[in-house]
Amino acid sequence: MDISLDRDILQNLETASGIEWLEKNNSGIYSSSTAIGMNTRREHGLFVVPDNSLKKKVVLLSKFEESIFIENRLHEISANTYEGGVFPTGYSYLKKFEMNPFPRFFYEIEERIIEKTLFLLTDKPLLVVRYELKNQGSPLNLIIKPFLADRFSTDLTREIQGLNTDSYQGHNFVRWALKQNMPEVYVFYTNGEFIPANLWYKNFVYPMDAGKYSDNKNEHLFNPGFFQATLNPYQALDLYISTSELSVSELSYESIYRNEAMRRSENDLKFFDLSDEFIRLNKSLKKSVTHISNTDVLTSSILENVHTTRDIILSLPGLTLVNGDYNNFKQQYKILVSQISEGLLPVHSPYFRDKNHYAAADLSLWLINLGYTYYKLSNDSEFFSNGVLESFKSIFDYYTKGTINNIYTDSDGLIFAGNKSTSTSWIPLANDNSEVLRFGKMLEINALWFNAVKIIQILTEIVGKKRKAAKYEKYAEKIKTSFNEIFKKEPNQLYDFVAFDIKNSDFRINQIIPIILPFSPIEDDMAAILLEKIETELLTPFGLRSAAIKNSEELSAVTITRKTPAFYNGAIWPWTVDLFVSAALKLAKDKKEKAKYLKSYFSPLINQINKGLINYLPEAITYKTVAVQNGIADFSPSIACLIWSYFKLDKEINQ
Repeated sequence: MDISLDRDILQNLETASGIEWLEKNNSGIYSSSTAIGMNTRREHGLFVVPDNSLKKKVVLLSKFEESIFIENRLHEISANTYEGGVFPTGYSYLKKFEMNPFPRFFYEIEERIIEKTLFLLTDKPLLVVRYELKNQGSPLNLIIKPFLADRFSTDLTREIQGLNTDSYQGHNFVRWALKQNMPEVYVFYTNGEFIPANLWYKNFVYPMDAGKYSDNKNEHLFNPGFFQATLNPYQALDLYISTSELSVSELSYESIYRNEAMRRSENDLKFFDLSDEFIRLNKSLKKSVTHISNTDVLTSSILENVHTTRDIILSLPGLTLVNGDYNNFKQQYKILVSQISEGLLPVHSPYFRDKNHYAAADLSLWLINLGYTYYKLSNDSEFFSNGVLESFKSIFDYYTKGTINNIYTDSDGLIFAGNKSTSTSWIPLANDNSEVLRFGKMLEINALWFNAVKIIQILTEIVGKKRKAAKYEKYAEKIKTSFNEIFKKEPNQLYDFVAFDIKNSDFRINQIIPIILPFSPIEDDMAAILLEKIETELLTPFGLRSAAIKNSEELSAVTITRKTPAFYNGAIWPWTVDLFVSAALKLAKDKKEKAKYLKSYFSPLINQINKGLINYLPEAITYKTVAVQNGIADFSPSIACLIWSYFKLDKEINQ
């Protein structure tokens, strides 16, 4: 069963405005707002599309402002936040909100029920919005004002000169093209009429932007006129929003609705836990895939237009391997391998960036580990003999000889990476002078380095090259010896990083990395002691904290993002559930009982899909007495890693 909110919740402005919905399709288009239809972040919009370069998102149509006339009595059913407060307060008419499977709003006005349904077609750039009078009574008059933004999703619109404010009307459609080099927007309507009337509505405020953007301006939105239609009982007005002209004769709501609903009902989640929550999560994850040039590209976030290589690596097992979708995994994996340059992977997906940078010292090592994960599941050694293993060896060669951004192997076999002006870490800490604090021989990078060399050794043996494999085995032993000499800090911790005469003792999330790897540089007894400390200082029911808390006041901030120090100093990262599950199962004596316990322990995180952005998990959570969602709202790795971790848990339980 999908989400359903009743009147008591919807008429509580503070609660209802914090519940969001997101419709998206495989073209990278989305529609999003709150359960009461009030936009609370600048990324919200009724019709948001990729720009022509695919590098940014464009909020074409911010929203529809709706009014109902019953015998000349006006009822405003919309809601907005302005500088002076909320107006109108249309949520007072909301009887129910559903996601089943599409966003659906039920308004009750003078005993009449008006149902609003909207959805995007999965494989077409088309948004469908229906308004239907669901019961008997005298006719009502429906007025719909489109509010156009026509700006990038991270910007705000102001009333400016030079906009093309003309409304181009045809038979049952209207088209707008406010700015050159921006997509056009078409609205097709099934009855009624469109009446042009150029107006500006000013001083919209988006509360969720607080602390997130440097500009604190309000927004002005352009209203080019209004749609007007009379609805008799059981009659509907259908609006079709697109970026291109459509054939009105082909726009059959019943047919389109039926086909899309059937598509949404499909479920390919094959592992044991087929709870409603996991089915919903799996569908949300699938919709994070965008089709570009006949290739599936996983995005970290549609809503915030984030696409990083690290997030793709984190997400691929939960997206593909849990469903036995090995062909898709191999395709995505080979795309990643093809992006390696001088032994390194780019920080961002190249499909969405003209310029990229190669500064992360751990990404290539995570890629090797991901390949081994696939091998252990599939036993597909042929995949590695077809160029992939050679790429692994190339990574080894570049790291040992030295590559860009001061990434090189020291005489002790450990990797030194970065300097005071170059961050190569997944935890980019800096001081007030913007000097990089975390560089040198970093814990997680060198644990991954040992693991990567061992994997190369094993795969080299498998493809029948035992003499070469012996070289990697010898090198791995050197790394392991040096790792324990450099990083061990008695009695139950490892140093975070070592740089010249600095030995940093911060207790961070990366302490778990040596434990989870298939080839660990530390012994099991040390790993068990270390895991106990992680449980004490980092573990929560919502995932692991990024670091042991030093200043709890930082975590009380309203908004936490990757640019906020608290993000790396105690905020909880839900995707790390997979890290802890891997570590706990690896060291557990009774794996089945441990798996049962962990499924129950992390249930509060699963319940988060009914809060915040419905059917999604956030990038970060702050938690004292209640969980507060932070960071990216629709963070794909959080979903993928939770699915992947429960796949592992169910596998242990059902063996």
